[in-house]
Amino acid sequence: MVNSSNCVDLGEATLAISDAVDLVGITALQHGKRVAFMALETARAFGIEESWQRELFRAALIHDCGVSSSETHKRLVNELDWAGSREHCERGYKLMRDFEPFANLAELILHHHTHWESPLRQEIKPGIFLLSNLIHLTDRVDALVTQHQGSDLLLTRKSILTRIAALSGSFFDPALVKAFLETSASEAFWLTLESHHLERQINETALHFADTRELTSPELMQLAKIFARIVDDKSRFTAEHSIGVSRLSRLLGQLSGLSAKDCELLEIAGLLHDIGKLRVPDEVLDKPGPLNEAEFAVIERHTFETWQILRRVRAFNQVAEWASFHHESICGNGYPFHRHDGEISIQARIVAVADIFQAMAQDRPYRPTAGPDGVRAVLARMTAIGHLDSTLIASVEANFDACWEAATGKEHVKTT
Repeated sequence: MVNSSNCVDLGEATLAISDAVDLVGITALQHGKRVAFMALETARAFGIEESWQRELFRAALIHDCGVSSSETHKRLVNELDWAGSREHCERGYKLMRDFEPFANLAELILHHHTHWESPLRQEIKPGIFLLSNLIHLTDRVDALVTQHQGSDLLLTRKSILTRIAALSGSFFDPALVKAFLETSASEAFWLTLESHHLERQINETALHFADTRELTSPELMQLAKIFARIVDDKSRFTAEHSIGVSRLSRLLGQLSGLSAKDCELLEIAGLLHDIGKLRVPDEVLDKPGPLNEAEFAVIERHTFETWQILRRVRAFNQVAEWASFHHESICGNGYPFHRHDGEISIQARIVAVADIFQAMAQDRPYRPTAGPDGVRAVLARMTAIGHLDSTLIASVEANFDACWEAATGKEHVKTT
């Protein structure tokens, strides 16, 4: 996603967003990829031109980018429809509409739960509605697939197809239903939905639709903020956390004498560091008290998930390390890789300090801010046990007011 010239393969970026959003399913993974495969196969059978096939494929991959809550995801796969189903569509639309390279996907995302018989259809451009209704169709097919998780799809497909056919003319365009029923007649169609086959199919399709562009620095930051907003919508306890970590990471990079480019990438690493938390169930992330051993094991996964998402994008390996190593420690007892001292770059150490500082400085519903003295105490204690870089902590102390403002967005008002 990022290199020295800001060249981004939009296909890779879309897959990274899809990977992130798919984590929300906890155990029901790859929803976006299954929807994208089925929608594209149906579009080809329907005769939709290839330029629109690419947009359909990308929109289908990230159609649920407005879903961050595992509770909302459960409703998506367990209920065929409900009164509030449009809310996540509107949230996803707002995420994408202002990022020019993905702006053409925004309306497809907005309308992907709009029924064929809905009066809203008359207000939508026919071509947009056709593609969004196709995403709606295959999205609901996959909800039924997920409900049969663990069963052989070759045995359950008949009941799925019967359910979908019954919604022709109400939920879905009858012509699209006809094309889908024809396309899904083969066993190969359903077998491709199995994880190991699906991943290969999606990667081959993404390569076919490769689209590398030179992004401006503001566009690059917008792309990173899409990820951050998805993560921060996950929990009311972590709203604005990623933004604060990114600002403080950039400041600490500047104070450490790093290059302007490295400081820009540090800001992006701060925005992206908690992507993996999308796979943490809401009830664990929102728990007001101490975590038990099983719950902490779930939390420990998040940095590894961040690593796996970001390194899918070939040009993003460097930032992937900085973002993913923020729970590694100088003494080697961090997680998930147990890196130590010389194996942890200055940039990754910076994100680690920024993460702890911001988390302790931030007001959260289950506890108030630790305040300046509390933040200082925590940083000192974690430095003493060999977790944080002492040179960076000295820099924080020497520039504490500026660090506080970067982390919280609020000026540190000293009391006398």
